[in-house]
Amino acid sequence: MKRNNAGGLAATNAGYDDKLVETLVREARKEIDRAMRIIRRPQARVSRVDSPIGELLIAESDRGIAAVHFLAVSTGDATLDALKRRYELVQNEAARRRVERELCRYFAGETAALDRPVDLGLVDGEFQRRALKQLRTVPAGAVITYRGLAAAIGAPSAQRAVGTSMARNPVPIYVPCHRVVKSDGTVGNYGGGAARKLQLLEIEGFRVGRDRRIPAEAVLGHLTTRIYCLPGCTAAERASTARLLVFADPAHARRAGMRACQVCRPA
Repeated sequence: MKRNNAGGLAATNAGYDDKLVETLVREARKEIDRAMRIIRRPQARVSRVDSPIGELLIAESDRGIAAVHFLAVSTGDATLDALKRRYELVQNEAARRRVERELCRYFAGETAALDRPVDLGLVDGEFQRRALKQLRTVPAGAVITYRGLAAAIGAPSAQRAVGTSMARNPVPIYVPCHRVVKSDGTVGNYGGGAARKLQLLEIEGFRVGRDRRIPAEAVLGHLTTRIYCLPGCTAAERASTARLLVFADPAHARRAGMRACQVCRPA
């Protein structure tokens, strides 16, 4: 050991201590940074939920339902990967039971059970975000066409883009892409499978025949005038596509606060 000018031990050990402290501080800083990143990221409570249309992977953040995935269609790995990039994933039994109760009430016919906020954190594009938000205004017992939804968000020629947005909807059922149908009157495709789309529509009172077409008793409801018409009515033909919904029957239209057209006089 060296001695300093005062006769004490040289700075060799002190230098060693300084390096040790520096290393410890650096490692501690890394741990703190990792912890802060976790704290800053929003959490999502992830669970597997049984339902009458198969087992579902559900994710719920503090902002609302963030993901619904049909596990009968695929494993859900892609959905989990997408969630991991945005959220810190945790399991929570209370959240699982709460969502399961909501879905049970919905499948029992209480469609309002799912009327709660959703978290569109997995949606990247503003176009899709607008389409999904607009879709949530379509009530149970009614459907909208891809063309009508495109027009409603100010992009009447973007039917194909709307179809893609529905196929990529991260929160099906809660954001009801099963309520979007083709302009020719057929129900079209669905990410969870056509059979599930028909089942969801039927739960909401929109019964589709074996031909998978809009039922004969369906009526057109205009969101501006709050009037519903028979298909082919001259008043309905003049209406803006962006403001038209198709209701399962007159009863569902009246339930949505609409009155019968005085021209075609639907039931």
